[in-house]
Amino acid sequence: MKKLCLFILAAFAAAHDISAQDDFEYGLLNHLGAGVSIGTDGIGVDVATPLTSFLALRAGISFFPKVTYEDNIKLTEKNPSIADNVDIEGKLNYFDLRLLADIYPFRRSGFHFTAGVLFGKEDLISAENTSMFITDPSKYGKLGLKLGDYRITTDRNGYAHADVKVNSVKPYLGIGFGRAVPKKRVSVSCDLGVQLWGTPQLGAMTKDDWDEESYHKFKYTELDEYDDEDLKDGLETASKIKVWPVINIRINGRIF
Repeated sequence: MKKLCLFILAAFAAAHDISAQDDFEYGLLNHLGAGVSIGTDGIGVDVATPLTSFLALRAGISFFPKVTYEDNIKLTEKNPSIADNVDIEGKLNYFDLRLLADIYPFRRSGFHFTAGVLFGKEDLISAENTSMFITDPSKYGKLGLKLGDYRITTDRNGYAHADVKVNSVKPYLGIGFGRAVPKKRVSVSCDLGVQLWGTPQLGAMTKDDWDEESYHKFKYTELDEYDDEDLKDGLETASKIKVWPVINIRINGRIF
């Protein structure tokens, strides 16, 4: 925490020094900058332009490199139509287009408030089995997985799929230090903020979605309490994240 505070203070001081050039003027679209950032919102690339000395616009993308998680689970219920061991794979699907407005309350300082919106994928996290789950195709629709309160059914090939969905349109609010269009040719800035994801939804049948009739119609197998603990905890934790914190560092360059 101490190092983070020192970094923020240093960034603020640097932003102030960079912005303290009286012979540089910001006007409507009279300058263009580009930047690359890295942080809790992944890798970002964007362009920026000022509207006035107190307002600038940024547009770009942010993403995480492809991340996969592989595991093997054991099923406690023995059934000749169900495999004893199932290989699963989880993926992180994070990609956003972003449009942000930086508001600078002080003319000679890089300190700013940021508000904007991100447009991205709904299926943030997805998981599915990579080895056959149901060995008897005739059991399609009659067998599935149970993850806590969630029920995951299979397709005709015996594969089960689940995903954690968030809003495709996500508001962003934050503060920052430094200007996206620097007065010098190159500068460093940082942003602190939150993405508002809404209430994540697990793309699987939940307890509220089925009644007694549908419960008896389908037969579900329990996952082993030890081997599926990480999977259940991961899906349940992801489904509770409504706000994503953003801390990133950005290298800015002025094109003209």
